[in-house]
Amino acid sequence: MCGILLVKSRDHISVEKHLAAFAKLQSRGPDFARYQYRNNIFIGQAVLHITGTADYYHIQHQNFLAYNGEIYNYQEFGPFKNDIEFVHHAVENDPELLTQSWGPWAWAWSNGHTVLYASDPQGERCLYQYQDDSILIVCSEIAPILEYVGAAKTDFPYLNKLWTITDATPYAGIVKIAAGQLYQDGHNVKNIDNIWSWITPPGHTNIDEAYEEFQSVWKEVTASMTPACPAALTYSGGLDSSIILSHIDNLELYTVNNTGKDPIVDCIQEFLTADEQTRLHELVVDPKEWARDFEQLIDRTCLPAQSWSHVGQWIVNKTCQQRVLFSGIGADELFGGYDVYQTLEYTVAGSASPYSKYGSSSTWQRCLDAYNNDPRQATLLMDYLYQVAGCDASGADVISGAWGIEPRNPFLAKPIMKLALNLPFEFKVNTVSKPLIRRMFLERWSESLIFPKKGFTGHANDSLPYLPITIASTGNRHADWKLISQQMFYDRNS
Repeated sequence: MCGILLVKSRDHISVEKHLAAFAKLQSRGPDFARYQYRNNIFIGQAVLHITGTADYYHIQHQNFLAYNGEIYNYQEFGPFKNDIEFVHHAVENDPELLTQSWGPWAWAWSNGHTVLYASDPQGERCLYQYQDDSILIVCSEIAPILEYVGAAKTDFPYLNKLWTITDATPYAGIVKIAAGQLYQDGHNVKNIDNIWSWITPPGHTNIDEAYEEFQSVWKEVTASMTPACPAALTYSGGLDSSIILSHIDNLELYTVNNTGKDPIVDCIQEFLTADEQTRLHELVVDPKEWARDFEQLIDRTCLPAQSWSHVGQWIVNKTCQQRVLFSGIGADELFGGYDVYQTLEYTVAGSASPYSKYGSSSTWQRCLDAYNNDPRQATLLMDYLYQVAGCDASGADVISGAWGIEPRNPFLAKPIMKLALNLPFEFKVNTVSKPLIRRMFLERWSESLIFPKKGFTGHANDSLPYLPITIASTGNRHADWKLISQQMFYDRNS
């Protein structure tokens, strides 16, 4: 996890002002920071170094690259000592080399006159942008941008089940750049890579063959993603985090026990060996503590709590002592995990899913086109774009960044995503949810440990008495949560 700040201004800005804004990213790069300022272009990187050697950072480069990410297969492309060397080579010679690599990435580059920047196609590492006639700002987070422009909060609609941010943000003039696109001096100039190009159905016609490929790819991906440094896992006892646990050794395990909320957590030790139990950290959280962390989350990120699960992620990250934290983000959308998928009335008119029902019509049409007008597959893809890229993955990036931790999401690895995106719908949504993941889970655990899916729990509504707001209850818990989330965001830092 690193932090990127790029500012290109018409007028001179003192280096002290730039450094004050850059300091907002310090937690994202606890190892060291580096920057360059020339010709009214400031570019800096706060560094959390994990992969390969640190030689790149000790060499003077003609041009400056600020990078946030992990390219797990960088050694396939030449004698690079770390992934930033590969990314630097790709940016200056052929950005399309990035299409052959896999892993999360965002970067910004400057030669002192022109600036280039981009973020990965799957939406794991995002960049925010503000631009007017006098300044262009690109950053890993919102807070440093506000040091320059003080953008006002706007009336930002909360429509889907989660408060998704796909392009516009709740701040006037601040947007999230389009995933997988190359930008030059504030303009989107070229496609580098996109998940639409990863869809080439039909895929497997035999579920046993599909499972055999999933086994192979999952083993390769988790091995490649296993760091040399100590690592941890957000563990729920569910299918997704369990198959991460079964394939990566020696992980520290963190689970949040929202008191009285989650029957799986109450019996979490039944899932674990004696050795794994010694590495389990059960974080018991009551409504008052949840309210405190809810406030801290909003204050630090300068963003809404897009999901009640983000508060749980905040609690895990602030407790985690390891530099890498794994999670199961993306499994439900890619492999058909939500129970609602079995009962939805799919239609080409639009997504019927509560996670993306109010998405844009142009995005929906693109999802339909990708799957030859199959509204079932299009709905799962739409959910990925809104629920994962628009909420969970970007949320993990900023939350882990606040605590100097790198989030790693195996289900968002390109080889896994390509497999999932090309599975027949029946291999994702069948008489049971996520049949491939379920089958892998059952290789170690018994069926009695598969509990009905409950989703992320939390004291979203129970925390209200301890929050500095009041709402007029609607009588519907989810509608009340929307009011709580909106009022908490708009009342703070205003």
